[in-house]
Amino acid sequence: MLKKELETTSFLARINIKDKEKEKYLADINAMLNYIKILQEPDVKNLKPTTHVTKIRNVWREDIVKPCPRDVIRQMLDMAPEKEKTFYKIKKVISTE
Repeated sequence: MLKKELETTSFLARINIKDKEKEKYLADINAMLNYIKILQEPDVKNLKPTTHVTKIRNVWREDIVKPCPRDVIRQMLDMAPEKEKTFYKIKKVISTE
C-alpha cells in the first residue's frame, strides 16, 4: 500500500492519522498484505473442503425419549413458583409487537 492510498482510505473512513503514525501504519498494513500473498501461494484447487482438521466423529449418544414418572413431575411442579396444569408458568419475555 502506498502512502497516498493510506491517506485516501483514512479520509474516506473519516480517520485522522497523524504524519508520525502513517509510516507505522504503512509498515503494518504492508506486512499483513505480504502475509496474505504467502497464504495465496499454495495450490488448493484439488483439496476437499473440511470442517475439522481431524477425522473425529460425533461421539454423542442418541437421544432416547423416556417418560417421566408422574410423582417426579408432581414434585417438580410443587417447587415451581407458579404453574398451570403440568407446565411451569412464567412471565412473558418476548414481545410480538
